[in-house]
Amino acid sequence: MKKIIIILILFIIALAIFFLVKNLFVSKTNQTVSLSNQNQALTNQSQTSTNQPLNQNTSNLNTTLYSGFEPPLDRSGDRVTKKPFGIYITPATSPIQPEKFQGYHTGSDFEIFPEELNIDVSVKAVCSGNLRVKEYANGYGGVAVQDCNLNGQAITVIYGHLKLASITKKAGDNLTVGETLGILGADKSTETSGERKHLHLGFHKGTAIDILGYVSAQADLANWIDPCLYVCHN
Repeated sequence: MKKIIIILILFIIALAIFFLVKNLFVSKTNQTVSLSNQNQALTNQSQTSTNQPLNQNTSNLNTTLYSGFEPPLDRSGDRVTKKPFGIYITPATSPIQPEKFQGYHTGSDFEIFPEELNIDVSVKAVCSGNLRVKEYANGYGGVAVQDCNLNGQAITVIYGHLKLASITKKAGDNLTVGETLGILGADKSTETSGERKHLHLGFHKGTAIDILGYVSAQADLANWIDPCLYVCHN
């Protein structure tokens, strides 16, 4: 009789331990699932935030960043496709072939669209200021330099590969932002010094005239500003 009682007690204890372990396991599993669900919710929230339109505050950004400056060509945001500011160019690696230049690009090249090859493409003043220079320069053909002010800083703006005869303003004349400066020179002609039809636009810090299209040392780019920070929008 005692053996039966002992066996019964042991059975009850074993059963109690079984249910205790089971409850602990279920509780642990529920906690894990709950934590997983919370993590998934946070992930979804993050993805939702990331997928929000990035241009919510674009109007405010444009007002600040582009104030006083306008693109030199229509659809400017789609044109800088080959030689952006700061790219290192060599005759072997250049996206333009054949290539005769080497160095770090001091400006941004605005390409033409195929349908513009044989038509006049007007170039507009990107800012307001006096025309300092209009002349022929080797490597550019027609080139114009304008005095401008960028956020309180004096800069000179270089417009390269223009048809010189199309620039009606004289040195010293004022240019208003958005005003037509001239037209692009003809493709691979003396008007572009044999280069493709495109606009080279450079922003040089200070009032000194420097029309270099390339510099040999990357550190020298500190004397220049990326035009696309201000005028590469549509």
